[in-house]
Amino acid sequence: MLPLRALLLALIALTPLAAQPAGESHDAPRLAASLAEAGRVWNAFLNRASLSCGIYRLSAGATDGQSPHDRDEVYYVIAGKAALQVGDQRHDATPGKVLFVAAGAEHRFVDIEEDLTLLVFFSSAIPARGGMAAGPRPTEQTPYDEHSGRGSARIFYWYADSSAGQFTIDYGRPAWNPSYVAFLQKPGGPRWRLGENHWTNLDTNIPLTIGGVDLEPGLYYLVLQHDADAGLQLVALDPQQVRSRRLDAYEANETTGGTVIPLTREDAPHSGRLQIDVTVDRSEQHRGDLTIRFGPHRLTAPVVMRPAD
Repeated sequence: MLPLRALLLALIALTPLAAQPAGESHDAPRLAASLAEAGRVWNAFLNRASLSCGIYRLSAGATDGQSPHDRDEVYYVIAGKAALQVGDQRHDATPGKVLFVAAGAEHRFVDIEEDLTLLVFFSSAIPARGGMAAGPRPTEQTPYDEHSGRGSARIFYWYADSSAGQFTIDYGRPAWNPSYVAFLQKPGGPRWRLGENHWTNLDTNIPLTIGGVDLEPGLYYLVLQHDADAGLQLVALDPQQVRSRRLDAYEANETTGGTVIPLTREDAPHSGRLQIDVTVDRSEQHRGDLTIRFGPHRLTAPVVMRPAD
């Protein structure tokens, strides 16, 4: 007979999660009218993992008291007449206008001549901030604070009340930039850190075979290299060796050695940010795929997992 804890976990695992609908319909004028009736200015009516959306309403002559947000946002002006002040820039806010404000930017609506109704979209992505780009310029070893959203991809095993193993890839998500074209299309250049800011990590507590190459349980730093003969390759580095040299992820091009994993490259629909996925092959449960999407490129390698018996 299963212990109580195991029984509860099993029941939770078997309970279907309430799925959010794939599509929704909302009446913006009605939402705005309900705000006016309630004397409120904001109604967030949609909140998903990748996007949130709301109605913002300001009466004529009102003072907009909003402060900078940590995410990019887009305003669509449904009704009213005002101006949007973003730093020292000024933009008309009239029906039909689409207005963008970058994360962290000081902004507010001013000169509100007619009741203003706005449809507001917030990205869920929190862009990187700080670092050397924020200054000051170093004249000696200088500390910098840096903040960025991270992506994570994981495959884990679970049954009853225990796991037979898992592996996770944790990575920064840089935006695609044309400067990456040369690296991805021309071999022989320096290694790339395959991410943003901190190292991209592969952490596994089970043996893996990726692209036909064995990896023992452990923590690895991942970088990308483009070999003249073999093409694009993933390299799994020993973090101890990297730490002993005090290398930052910005210095990925100074790393040497590591376990080299072949990748297959093909053209793909454009991905605006780095996206790493690991997926299970349900026809052969101990097999799966590693997929790296960036710009117009898709890099893949098969994965074999060896969980505990």
